[in-house]
Amino acid sequence: MTAVLDVVNRSPAAVGAHDRQGWLDLFARNHIVEDPVGGTPVVGGLYDRRSGGRGPGGLARFWDTYIAPRTVRFEYEAADIVTGLDVVRDVTLHISDDTGVQIRTPAHLLYQLTEDEGALKIRRLAAHWEVTPTVIQTLGIGRAKVRSLSATSVRLLKHQGLGGAMGFGRAMRSVGEAGKAAALDLVSAAERGDDRALRLLGGSVVTNPSKLIAAGDTVSMTCTVEGAHAVALFYLDRRTNSVVEADVYVA
Repeated sequence: MTAVLDVVNRSPAAVGAHDRQGWLDLFARNHIVEDPVGGTPVVGGLYDRRSGGRGPGGLARFWDTYIAPRTVRFEYEAADIVTGLDVVRDVTLHISDDTGVQIRTPAHLLYQLTEDEGALKIRRLAAHWEVTPTVIQTLGIGRAKVRSLSATSVRLLKHQGLGGAMGFGRAMRSVGEAGKAAALDLVSAAERGDDRALRLLGGSVVTNPSKLIAAGDTVSMTCTVEGAHAVALFYLDRRTNSVVEADVYVA
């Protein structure tokens, strides 16, 4: 557990120190970064046309677009949940840039590690946060907000291209409030002893649901299981708005 948490802890430390190479080195050669979940993921290990190889070109551009120009502070809402090589963090992200614009974003972060060339590395990072409420915080007629939005747009097009910008925009189309209602219905059904609901939740009875986040096809939720802090992830079929898979991480 200590080794797993050490790798994960080095990620926000590198972000806080603006250590680009240190952050890139945390990831496995074959990696997936969904930040936010629902947008076009960054996939490492495939040929990257812009960098001309199979290295971390896409991940480096992600850093240059979203992390380099900002200061990010992680506010931890509860202790980390470690299950094998998976770590779940229940956080609020406090983000600011050099214009003075500040953003507050509730999130659930899932880190999934693997062994790569004899060392533990991050193979997948899934950041569950809602894009629309976050973007709204940057809008306005004030000079700082106009400068911030303009600079973000320029960086997005420079580093991600039009396709990347459109991919980020797709994250705004999540399962939304209907998806949250479906997740809550499943939780209620499990409490009533419904077999299908309990099977999807791995036998866990989830209580005290709060902090529901809809990102892409997924709803994440802070909750408790037998009195312990937990985070549940619900995966929906967007055609029927029904939960088809779920993972429950319990502290």
